[in-house]
Amino acid sequence: MSSLAHDPEISGDDSRRLLSVVSPDTGMTTPLGWTRRTFLGAVASGLFGGATLGTIGADWFGGDIPEAWAGTPIGAHDGILVLITMYGGNDGLNTVVPYGNPSYYAKRANIAIPQAQVLPINTQIGLHPELVYLKSLYDAGKVAIVQGLGYPAPDLSHFTSMALWMGGRFGAGPAVNGWLGRWLDGQPANTADLAAVSIDNSVPLHMIGVNRRAFAISASGNMFGADTKVDQQRLYSTMRSFANGPAGRGQWHDMFAATMKRQLDLATDVAPVFAAQFPAGELTRKLTVAARLINVNIGLRVIDVGFGGFDNHDNEPGRHARLLRDLNAGLQSFFATLAPEFRSRVTLATVSEFGRAPASNSSSGTDHGTAAPHFVIGAAVKGGLRGTAPSLDVLDRNNRMISTVDFRSLYGSLLDGWLGGGGGSIVNGAFDNLDLFSTGAGDPPTGSPLPLVVVSVASDKAGYVPMTPLRVFDTRDGTGGRTGPLGAGEAWSFTFKDKFGIPGDAVAVALNLTSVGATVASFVTAWPAGDSRPPTANLNPVPGLAVPNLVVGRLGTGGALSLYNNSGSVELVADLVGYFKTSSTTKFTAIKPARLLDTRDGTGASAPGPIGAGQSIDLVVTNRGGTAADCTAVALNITVTEPTAAGYLTVSPAGAQRPLAASINMEPGQTVPNLVFAQVGAGGKVSIFNYDGATHVVADVLGCFGPNGSTRYVALAPTRVLDTRDGTGASAGPVAQTPVALKLAGVKGIPSNGVGSVLLNVTMVRPTASTYVTVYPSGTDRPLTANLSAVAGQVVPNMVIGALGTDGSVAIFNYAGVTDLVADVMGYFAS
Repeated sequence: MSSLAHDPEISGDDSRRLLSVVSPDTGMTTPLGWTRRTFLGAVASGLFGGATLGTIGADWFGGDIPEAWAGTPIGAHDGILVLITMYGGNDGLNTVVPYGNPSYYAKRANIAIPQAQVLPINTQIGLHPELVYLKSLYDAGKVAIVQGLGYPAPDLSHFTSMALWMGGRFGAGPAVNGWLGRWLDGQPANTADLAAVSIDNSVPLHMIGVNRRAFAISASGNMFGADTKVDQQRLYSTMRSFANGPAGRGQWHDMFAATMKRQLDLATDVAPVFAAQFPAGELTRKLTVAARLINVNIGLRVIDVGFGGFDNHDNEPGRHARLLRDLNAGLQSFFATLAPEFRSRVTLATVSEFGRAPASNSSSGTDHGTAAPHFVIGAAVKGGLRGTAPSLDVLDRNNRMISTVDFRSLYGSLLDGWLGGGGGSIVNGAFDNLDLFSTGAGDPPTGSPLPLVVVSVASDKAGYVPMTPLRVFDTRDGTGGRTGPLGAGEAWSFTFKDKFGIPGDAVAVALNLTSVGATVASFVTAWPAGDSRPPTANLNPVPGLAVPNLVVGRLGTGGALSLYNNSGSVELVADLVGYFKTSSTTKFTAIKPARLLDTRDGTGASAPGPIGAGQSIDLVVTNRGGTAADCTAVALNITVTEPTAAGYLTVSPAGAQRPLAASINMEPGQTVPNLVFAQVGAGGKVSIFNYDGATHVVADVLGCFGPNGSTRYVALAPTRVLDTRDGTGASAGPVAQTPVALKLAGVKGIPSNGVGSVLLNVTMVRPTASTYVTVYPSGTDRPLTANLSAVAGQVVPNMVIGALGTDGSVAIFNYAGVTDLVADVMGYFAS
């Protein structure tokens, strides 16, 4: 290890590995080195699975029998610390963004967070746009931001700086133990053994003391004793019975039997931690495990979770955003999972071995830096700013920022304020107390309550009621009650229930939502009013374009739908096309996509040729392509291509008066897709009207609604099920021409059985070539249809009805180049 300590090129991952140990084997031992934890670990891994209890004895363990090995629940006023280590060196300047400082934009022109996207804390600093939930915690006074953390004479080596942060003590000499390990050394013997855990396969240096160390538990679980199969339960029951009383086979047999029973009981207690499905994301999973372990209350006081990937010397913006998205989602999942009785007893804190250089490099990355901000989060935290942000202009001899707060002051303040004291001794010196807490652990919190993620439960099954399109709001002219665009970070709720003919038992509305006049590229999210805003998107506004998308929105509190704009300002227009209500018997039948219209070759039209300005085509949609003769509405994926002028299409029932509404908007030369729920009119037809110029139109039918359909709709709160940028739902990385198999049955609230199709908002993110995407049932031949179309560099969403294959999955095919894919589930159709 010493030969590597001065190598500045050793990677963050290698430094982390070298500063961790795999086997936590200290503590009270038998003569052959067994401890309670290693013994339980061996039992949990099945080491003794082939041995009968009568054969286990002193040859395994040596001389004396240890005292009974058992855990102790924590006290009512014992604080719990969850330490989040961001390995590789987190970029503090792009996490807590000094957007009011011109030097930030001058030094980081190629990676700076645009001012319009920053979540402002004050007029000078704000949070990265992915940290929405963290910002809500800050606004509630539950986050302290400690600025300028570092240490004198900083070292730019991952290994050396990581060792210093993990060691956490003043004074010279190599770090041979860690600050939380030394805290563990001082804990009472009857509670120390299970007081600290690292959710990983190894234990990092900061969790290793002089005489004790934390133990490691994999984020995947796999404990012996947790299997629910009938034959395994019989085995566990038999093993427990050996501990009913002395067996007359010696003290080692009785000790082993008692310990085996404790292991099985522990596995039973901990099993719920791993039984329920986990959210995606490395840190999100670990923080969810952490919350579940706290809820079990087996004596944990310190939980270490770490995640890497922060050493971004190139292409930082996308990578860093994905990591911070994971942090934000992890915090959401942690507090949503944490039992109410522990919310006033838990504090989370972030650390990283260093920040990044103040100036970016030519590869859109940053090099190793020094000072950086970190977060302390919890119900008992006294929120606000601590310390002073380092100057971006007065730098050290290496052109790095000069720290203003010693990181050991953070440690000492956590130890004294939350973990029971001993801070000065543990960090080996005096430190500045950062005054991080407003109340003690377990005391009633002061100020605003801890914001929690609120998500609507799945609706009851509902049938569809189609409507002639009706404009319900237009922020440009005040239709619907609002005049003026949505600003950056602004949310607005609009009530549908008991208006526009929508009854009280409606669970969701279908509307064509269009963004107009966006000042910057942004995204718009629709979700049930009263719920916490999910990290999903329904619409991606672009300056200079009118961008449409179908939204099927679950109604929330008061029968309202909430809308959020992330960046800049944007006008929104909504045309209501139908709704789902529980009393409706109209059902949906998904069909294999079939082309009903293509004006380029004359399919479905009287002759080939574009639709002219002010002209319409009446298209037969019943009894074609698999639709029923009695369907009352159809789901059509409509694509305009080669338009000669800016304009729009309106799809409405044939024979009815054409409404003032738009189903799809286009600019000259664009190819634009949009899913349309179209009410069927006279003769089993829909009318497709083109407002201006001439354009070709393609229509693919995806399903139909009618009295003899097979499934009804269940509305969900929007949830992300696929993001190839961060590995959600599929392998991380852009998709080429190999279809992505996306499992949906049994995922994110979708049942494992009885589901015919799933309603997804699918987005292509910056393809490298002009391309299209097709979504179809896995295990079937790919149809010659398209759900989305985009040119290189675009971000294009479209609502998709994904019929499931026999394995409960859909396949998503990209025609050309590579592209990232994102999918958010809105609901499903079930029998």
